[in-house]
Amino acid sequence: MTIYEGLAHIYDEYMSDYDYPAVLRELVPVFKEHGVKRVLDLGCGTGNGALLLYEAGFSVRAMDLSPDMLSRAKDKALEKNYRIDFYQGDMRDFSLGRRFDAVVSLTDGFNYLLGEDQIRQALGRIKAHLNPGGWLFFDMSTLYKFKEVIGDRTFAENSEDNAYIWENNYREQDQTLAFLITVFQREKEDLYRRFEEYHEQRGYPAAVIGGLLEEEGFEVVRIRGRAKSIDVSERVFFLARLKIVEEAKGWD
Repeated sequence: MTIYEGLAHIYDEYMSDYDYPAVLRELVPVFKEHGVKRVLDLGCGTGNGALLLYEAGFSVRAMDLSPDMLSRAKDKALEKNYRIDFYQGDMRDFSLGRRFDAVVSLTDGFNYLLGEDQIRQALGRIKAHLNPGGWLFFDMSTLYKFKEVIGDRTFAENSEDNAYIWENNYREQDQTLAFLITVFQREKEDLYRRFEEYHEQRGYPAAVIGGLLEEEGFEVVRIRGRAKSIDVSERVFFLARLKIVEEAKGWD
């Protein structure tokens, strides 16, 4: 099974606590103030962020590793007659042959990068697709969330058409959350299809991510959590800008 093949069916329900409009309500004015027009959404999932960015007036391209998530994103855009180009690709190694004024990555895309070397790879490809002075905005689930909120707990939800069981195991030695998600998707009245997916996400101190951004040629504009202190925030948001001297170097 490919990643998110089963989870794509319930992703919007699974991530219902992520407030896309609120996140972008803070970001869109910054982009518009600085003349951002073309935006790339990395790890776009089922397209929620990409659609909102399009509605805000940006020219949007979107990319995800999962063909099943992309299928749902394309359906949403088609239903609304939105002109968004979607691509399948890995954020560590992609080449779209164009540059953007801003790149965004919402809902944990960077947590799937399991080492600092992988983060550097992703930042390198992002740099290659940004115009000089271009913007980068992304969020990450925190170590606090992995250790204190999720930890080794099991969660379960069910609705009329599907159900899921989410089993977690946090490994302190490599700061990684391993989780198994079992999805039951209704296909007929009394027939459910079962999917199982194994995922790993890594947590990083905000200061480490900030340092990597600076080392890779970005100026960190702000790092912000949703709680009074980043130390007890479940999610942290990073806004950075490519330094003018670090011009993007092409796509080869």
